[in-house]
Amino acid sequence: MSANLPSGGVRAYAADRVFDGERTWDHHAVLVKGRTVLEIVETASVPPEVQVHRLACATILPGLIDTHIHFMRWKGPVFLAYGVTTVRDTGNDLEWILQRREESRKQQWPRIVSLGPLLDGPSPSHPLVARSITDEKGAVEAVRETVAAGVDGIKLYASIKPHWIPAMVRESHQGGCKVSMHCAAHGVLVAGRAGVDEFYHHDGILADVWPERPPGWLHVWGDAGFSATWDRQQEVADAIAGIGMTATPTLAYWDSQWRMRSEVGPTSEEREYVPEDLFTWTSAKFDPVAAEAWKRGMEAAQRFTGLLLEREVRVLPGSDTPCGGILPGQSLWRELDLLVSSGMTPEEAIRSATSRAADFLEKPELGRLRAGSSADLIGVHGDPFQKIPTRPQIDLVVRDGVAYQHDELLESARQSQDSWEEDPWGRQYASHWARQLGRQLKDR
Repeated sequence: MSANLPSGGVRAYAADRVFDGERTWDHHAVLVKGRTVLEIVETASVPPEVQVHRLACATILPGLIDTHIHFMRWKGPVFLAYGVTTVRDTGNDLEWILQRREESRKQQWPRIVSLGPLLDGPSPSHPLVARSITDEKGAVEAVRETVAAGVDGIKLYASIKPHWIPAMVRESHQGGCKVSMHCAAHGVLVAGRAGVDEFYHHDGILADVWPERPPGWLHVWGDAGFSATWDRQQEVADAIAGIGMTATPTLAYWDSQWRMRSEVGPTSEEREYVPEDLFTWTSAKFDPVAAEAWKRGMEAAQRFTGLLLEREVRVLPGSDTPCGGILPGQSLWRELDLLVSSGMTPEEAIRSATSRAADFLEKPELGRLRAGSSADLIGVHGDPFQKIPTRPQIDLVVRDGVAYQHDELLESARQSQDSWEEDPWGRQYASHWARQLGRQLKDR
């Protein structure tokens, strides 16, 4: 699987263009030794004794960072196959995900950044990957103990009581961890004013801009009445910018909700590499009417994302895989394309998945190709700065200095599909599916 090169030797990766996380260099090469980048040099200046891996009609990028996923072991090789060398797990069983983070360098996986479990209220929506909290004292203890376990950040979930949030944020910040939140119940502004650093999915925006909205979740963005909130949306975007929050809208999830319900359907890779039962349990059924509502909702979410971008709010790319039946890695490229449609340039979108993501995660060794950074780099066919490819041809993947082959990674993922139900999110989805079947039988 790894390149046939001595681990201590210097090697070079050359392409038509190299993006270092900040700027693009034409006809340059990345010099790597062991797990570390040495420098970027003109291809003609590579020492003759250094072996050069040349990529034709391609662009070299830093390894991509997906900032919102829920890890399962079968996904690891798929992420790598599509150039994602770092993932941030945003809710999982604490002990399990910390073990996976520890072993990630030894596996055909991206490196893992972990937020630990979902810290949720008394009746968690996802109990197998959450910690249930009943009062403010317990809320602070949950944060303290999760930080002490060695996580990289804290994730608050939808049922956290609003008056708990300030104390939880203080405890997390004192421990050196940022706080991210699924803000559906109380709104983004309540969370932001309490000190929450980042919000997910745009779900809480509904509470801020349309308190009298009809019942439902993100598909309500597709309701005909939502357009009347445009002035209020701009006010909320102003407030988010003033607070200094970061947004991770996971537009790829919205995209999946209309696409899976419509004649467009899944990509061939989603059908082939997402385990069959998991795909059934996580993707939506054909429903053209609902598909149109979700598509309108996604477009409304993109317009709101555009408001945030106009105000220079930091927007990060996250796919929320496996939710929606979307494929790890491939879904992040779709996310970048959707961010471009929302107002980013292709370069800004790629930067959001490299250097800007690394800066937010406070991982300076990632997201850039410069002296001393981790040797995480990918080669994508063509020029993604002209058009983000949603189904890219990946010609090169190097993580921690080890080179991998795209097809071999996908085959490895296929061979590990059978064990997915053993992972916490596998058991959680099986539990959800069993309850759903029970309700359907009861309604008959």
